[in-house]
Amino acid sequence: MNRLIRAELLRARASRTVRTLAVLAPVTCVLWAGLGVALMGTDGPLPADDRVRNVYAMAQQAYVFTLLLGISGTAGEFRHQTITWRFLVTPDRGRVVDAKLAAYGIIGLAVAAVAALATLAAGALLLRLGGHPVTAPGVPAALAGAVVTVTGYGLLGVGLGALIRNQTTAVVVAMLWFMYADYLLTMLLPGLGRWLPAGAARALAGMSIGDAELLPAWAGGALFAAYVLAIVMAARLIALRRDVA
Repeated sequence: MNRLIRAELLRARASRTVRTLAVLAPVTCVLWAGLGVALMGTDGPLPADDRVRNVYAMAQQAYVFTLLLGISGTAGEFRHQTITWRFLVTPDRGRVVDAKLAAYGIIGLAVAAVAALATLAAGALLLRLGGHPVTAPGVPAALAGAVVTVTGYGLLGVGLGALIRNQTTAVVVAMLWFMYADYLLTMLLPGLGRWLPAGAARALAGMSIGDAELLPAWAGGALFAAYVLAIVMAARLIALRRDVA
């Protein structure tokens, strides 16, 4: 099993896509933190502490990149047909899927940690330059929650890649749901939004969204973990039973 995980990590390290996405993640979070600071005066009735915490919670925006990393690491193998050789070398498909989950969990955690540190540094600097408080209660928990959710999205990407297999379709479905449909449903049905995957992830990262009432952080984390586990288990079962071709 350790050899399989090391092989996955070596393959990921050699991928230009992985390197590019890993670099873009913290850069994007810094830009989002800057936007959060710029919009602090337009956050309506949100208390000052919530506005400050939202700036640091932008570390969660790295989720897009770990989600794509997980998808490309699994669906990309079906696209290039390298998964056939992998299953021939390791007939126990469950071990292959588990190795991918472990490898992209490690990669997702590394990307999430770097993104959180970059957001922390940039957020503190921009808040100070803007004359705002640099810290607030709950900031460490928000950063830790962002790291957990960004890592979880990497595992979710592996599951979606194994379920859908077609890389382009998997990316489109993931982007449409997690970037648009989820957000739109939250706007139209605020009571439903907190029960959706993105709403649960936002709660874990300590975000405050206008009048939308999110779950407590612990409940959001448990719900998000349940979503990830459901997708991963479904993918694992299907990968064990479905033909590759």
